[in-house]
Amino acid sequence: MNLRGHTIIFATIFIGYWFDELISSFDIRTYLLIIENASYLMETCIGFLIFCYWVYAIPENLHSSSALFYGLLIDLCFGDAIGFHMLFFIATSYVIHVYALRFRLFSYFQLIIFFAGAAVFYLACKYLIFSPSNYSYLLLIFSFCINALAWLPIYFGMRYMRRRLI
Repeated sequence: MNLRGHTIIFATIFIGYWFDELISSFDIRTYLLIIENASYLMETCIGFLIFCYWVYAIPENLHSSSALFYGLLIDLCFGDAIGFHMLFFIATSYVIHVYALRFRLFSYFQLIIFFAGAAVFYLACKYLIFSPSNYSYLLLIFSFCINALAWLPIYFGMRYMRRRLI
């Protein structure tokens, strides 16, 4: 894969993580007095889902070194602990590469379940490592539903982009 392809892939992942930051800065509790004391109930993993799509769609071009590089850049751009995204990108890349041919046989529903589950696992580890006091099973359940609903638009949007640009 050439530099243009890697730049497009990183730009989409970056925009996904930026969109995650934008959504997490919006707090619905300030607008609804009913749930003012409730814990934060929504977290998206759009950037992670976009990375998962790219590894799923073109596994022959995105190897562990690409996952390491994208993870390092995301860590540096968003000020996260260096190595957190690298670790999850490499681990996810490995799992998707091992089961790439089996995933091709999955229905859209099975893909939704797998990738939403992977995003929730990423989110659970993120909360357990960085803020264990905010860890909530209700957050994980709602996030699973939100990521499951987000997977198909991400899948078809990135597929359209891949066919047009890469």
